[in-house]
Amino acid sequence: MNIEKRLLTINPFSRPGKKFSPVKGVVVHWVGNPGTSALQNRNYFEGLKSQSMSNHKATFASAHFIVGLPGEVIQCLPLDEMAYHVGAKTYTPEAISRFGQYPNNCTIGIELCYPARDGKFTPETWISAVELTAYLVKLFRLEMPAGIWTHHGITRKECPKYFVEHPEAFERFKLDTDIAMGEIPEGEEKWTY
Repeated sequence: MNIEKRLLTINPFSRPGKKFSPVKGVVVHWVGNPGTSALQNRNYFEGLKSQSMSNHKATFASAHFIVGLPGEVIQCLPLDEMAYHVGAKTYTPEAISRFGQYPNNCTIGIELCYPARDGKFTPETWISAVELTAYLVKLFRLEMPAGIWTHHGITRKECPKYFVEHPEAFERFKLDTDIAMGEIPEGEEKWTY
C-alpha cells in the first residue's frame, strides 16, 4: 500500500496539533461529495485554515487519511495528532462507553471517496481502505471487530451512507479487514511522521 503524505498546515480548524490519547478505534467515513478525488478533499481540509475564529459558523473538519476512487491514499495528519472527524453535540451510549466523552481524542479517521450519490465505493477504494484499516488495527493493537467503527455508530450521522443503508456491507468490510490483517513487518512497529 502506497501512502502519500500531504500533511495539513497546523491551524485551529483542521489540524490543531493536539497530541492523542492512546488510539482506541478506527472510524470510517464517506467524503460527502460524490466524484471528488482524495486530493480535492485534502485541499478542502487545508482551505479551512483561512476561516476566522470570530466566525461563529466556522467549520472544523479533518481526517487522518483519505482514500480516493482509484485507491490512492493521502495522509493528512500524523498518527499522534487528533483530527476533527467525529465531533458532535451528542454521542451514542456505545461510543461513550468505548471512547469517552470526546471520541476525536482517541480515534483515527479515514475518509472514503465514492463515484455516485448512492455512496457505494469502487473496488479500488474498498481494497485500499481494507488494507489501511488492517494495518492501523494491527499497528495500534485494536480488538477486532470492536476496533472498527462508522461515523454513524458514534454520532448517528448518515456516514458513510452506503454502510448505513447496507449494514451487511460494513460487516463485510470488517471481515475483509480481519482477513487482510497480518503481522507488522520487522522494523515497522511505528510510522514515521
